[in-house]
Amino acid sequence: MSNQLRKGVETLRLFYINRLIESGHYKDSDNELISLTLSELQYIFKKTFPIKR
Repeated sequence: MSNQLRKGVETLRLFYINRLIESGHYKDSDNELISLTLSELQYIFKKTFPIKR
């Protein structure tokens, strides 16, 4: 069970990292994103891509 959770967290982290790189706000060579936690990546992602209502 914990391996699935760990894999899920890592998959989400990679999703956020890839989307932020694709947006052009960060470079592929930026190690800053890799060192961030999932919560920090979610926060940056929500600020970069706000929900439009």
